[in-house]
Amino acid sequence: MNATSRSLSIAARLVILFVVGSAVIMAGAGYALYHALRMQLEAQDLAEVRGKTEVVEYVLRDIDGPAALETRLQRLRDISIGHPHLSISVRYGGRWLLPPPDDLLEVATRAIEPAPQVPYVEAHAGKRIWWLHPVRRTFAGARGGNIDVVVAVETTETYKLLRDHAAVAVMVALLGTAASALLAWFVARRGLAPLAQVAARAGQVTAQRLGARLSLKDAPEEVHGLAVSINRMLERLEESFQMLEQFSADIAHELRTPLNNLLLQTQVTLGRTRTSEEYQEALHSNLVEIERLQRMISEMLFLARADRGMIELAREEIDVAAEARSVAEYFEAAAAEKAQSLAISGEARLRADRLLVRRALTNLLSNAVRYSAQGASIQVAIDASPESVTVAVTNPGGDIAAPELQRLFSRFARRDESRARVREGAGLGLAIVDSVMKAQGGSVEARSKGGALTFTLRFPGSILSLP
Repeated sequence: MNATSRSLSIAARLVILFVVGSAVIMAGAGYALYHALRMQLEAQDLAEVRGKTEVVEYVLRDIDGPAALETRLQRLRDISIGHPHLSISVRYGGRWLLPPPDDLLEVATRAIEPAPQVPYVEAHAGKRIWWLHPVRRTFAGARGGNIDVVVAVETTETYKLLRDHAAVAVMVALLGTAASALLAWFVARRGLAPLAQVAARAGQVTAQRLGARLSLKDAPEEVHGLAVSINRMLERLEESFQMLEQFSADIAHELRTPLNNLLLQTQVTLGRTRTSEEYQEALHSNLVEIERLQRMISEMLFLARADRGMIELAREEIDVAAEARSVAEYFEAAAAEKAQSLAISGEARLRADRLLVRRALTNLLSNAVRYSAQGASIQVAIDASPESVTVAVTNPGGDIAAPELQRLFSRFARRDESRARVREGAGLGLAIVDSVMKAQGGSVEARSKGGALTFTLRFPGSILSLP
């Protein structure tokens, strides 16, 4: 059994928390009521013991000898009349004149011998519980001595009442906890029903039904944010699936052309016997297509690594203008064939990955030379500020609408008119530039104005401007 299957549902956790809380509250309330009732009953018993003790002390006050004791003995006996739970015991000269109940005899004797130590004694005699208060009266004379009176109140019924109350309280607590568990389960299930609906709707989403969205109508506030987040996630997934499908279709289209060229060229070459020069020409043509396939596969692998954040940066301090001039040298011959000019202006230094910076500049200058008209002027402007370093590559390219500009950074994207004129590129150059800049924490943007197309690389942070 894995951890997922062992985990409790939200409803079960809420029920457990609610039941535990209810049990604690009920136990606390039951204990408080039990304690209050016990204190009240004990106070009543204590008040009765004190009251009878005061009566006994009043009667003993007038006794000054054995003769007086005989006359007051009946009054002491009368104190317990009408109180079956009250016992008045009198002892004089080592014998009980008014003996206590049989089960209380031993306890009463210990309470007064050799002398009363404490005012109140709780005694267990058999199955009965008593509260005892010993009182001693001492008088002088020829026949002086001590009169010991034990006032005893039976509290058995009090403790029985407390036990019954505790049993009822425990039963009420158990029944209340069970009822609260059922109520909590019902409330949790009803309260979490919208989550179950969200889960059910989310379970219906498949690759073929990414357009389905969770309904936000009548969604509780706690679920509304979750539903919005899931809908946004579905939108991103749908967009990603569409891009993946388009990317797969573009890959198939782009790979089919060189492969068809290779297949057709090979079939034609093998169709009849040819001279070595003709075979060499065919192999050279195949080599061109193979190199094109190799570049395309290398670029796609680079983009895949960039998407997964697997590009390792080797940052170093570089001279941006020097790198731009070095890259521009590779395109001077191609630009000269079309009577184009390359101009680089501005200076800046920054910490970045030299190879990635050169790759971005190479792709931008390659596109500028390839797609610019005869005699065009291509400008590379470098600018530094305390916040960033920018490299802007500008070339004549006609006005392009904003949506079309953003699409240029998509994979296998080309302008229609460029596709008709030039077939060398695979449409991955600008996508690679975008990935290169994102990997370094920068950005690239395209702007079309006044018949000129400008691509701007923006490098943030750790900038060192040249004097």
